[in-house]
Amino acid sequence: MFFAFRYPLAGAATPSLKQHIKRKEIYYVDYKVNLCFWTAYSFIRMPNTKDKRWKDSSRIAETKHFFNRVMRQEFHDNYKGFDFVNDIGNFINIEQVNEHIYIYESDLLHYELTQNYIVNDSDKQLNIIFTNDGINAHIMYISDVEALTGFRYCNICHKQAFRVGDSNLQISMGNHLKKCQKNGGKNIIKVILERFSKPFVPHILSNKTYKYLIANYLTNLFKSTQYFIKQDIEILEKNINEKFGDSSQVSATLIPYAIALTVKLASLVKVAIRRMQVKNDYKYKNEIIPQYYEVSVIGFNSAKFDTSVLFKNLKSKSWVISKYLRSSTIAKKIVMKRKCSIIELRFIDFKIYSMQNRLKDAVRDFGNGKYQKDRSPHEFVNVNNYIDELNKSELFLRDPFDNQLQKKNLSDAKYKDYLIETVKFTNR
Repeated sequence: MFFAFRYPLAGAATPSLKQHIKRKEIYYVDYKVNLCFWTAYSFIRMPNTKDKRWKDSSRIAETKHFFNRVMRQEFHDNYKGFDFVNDIGNFINIEQVNEHIYIYESDLLHYELTQNYIVNDSDKQLNIIFTNDGINAHIMYISDVEALTGFRYCNICHKQAFRVGDSNLQISMGNHLKKCQKNGGKNIIKVILERFSKPFVPHILSNKTYKYLIANYLTNLFKSTQYFIKQDIEILEKNINEKFGDSSQVSATLIPYAIALTVKLASLVKVAIRRMQVKNDYKYKNEIIPQYYEVSVIGFNSAKFDTSVLFKNLKSKSWVISKYLRSSTIAKKIVMKRKCSIIELRFIDFKIYSMQNRLKDAVRDFGNGKYQKDRSPHEFVNVNNYIDELNKSELFLRDPFDNQLQKKNLSDAKYKDYLIETVKFTNR
């Protein structure tokens, strides 16, 4: 992904300048027209000394002469401001000055170098701070970069920075200056190969348990995925038909209304979230073996739709996505970790790792179980009534189970099974 941007025209003062002009390292001339770049440059041509301090009115008058000479035109009050895109090359070549632009990071509360414009064989340095309030831009002169930023910059490449408070400042800077002088100020990147090549095996190196067992010839102790959480999310489609820009439109969004979770443990199967028990079932008796706690949460055909629901509802300060493997259309694996726990949840889709196309076949071949389709009033429950209907305590009548589209009705035997099963629950 590429981002293209350009500096806005630098002109009159912005309201956010107050926090900067209090710094003694920043010089500022208060003037109502868009002359700030040229007044900043005037501090190079007309520096304040003990013997002579320039008044703002005199500095502005001389600055207009600089403008006329470089731009080859008379200065007018309707001047829009300095254009970095079109004017900077001409300016540094005529004046033979290196220009360094700094910005203020309001989130981090520090000043940072963002751009250099270098002229060969020139020792004149113009350091300026570029401020922008979203509408207007303004430029001021920096007299002491080191005091303002807390960093000392290389005087050859003007890019490498060293923290002033670093105890190894002189050594680090001396080593860099030797290389920088040898390379003519160019940043040369070298690829240093390992003495012994290492195989690319992220599935081993990312799992500290597997890594330890392989290194110690104990792979026979590795515990494969036997205990896991099985999830199935029932969703409803809500039509929204919202436009985003001129060419994008979202026709519908997915709303989860029911989630079924089954946890397979070493001793029993319960309907609940029991990730701690799954963790204990995977634990090794030998405490020397490092434990890698990753609980698989398996869905069937869940990569496309269920993933978007999970992202939306697991978005919180407590959870972070530690791994994310995906193709151009689906999420193959998502590993989420809670900040206050060492256990990771690995969301995967069974269909990605199997040739089985139907849930019925997968249950028969891998689960050693019997596939039984649930009885749910799919046509009766919709996006407008699902909250009220599913929270009711009375049982569904028989009619809501009818499938009008396929013209099928629920049999007496299946409805009796539904009545027996619902006794376990407090609501529908």
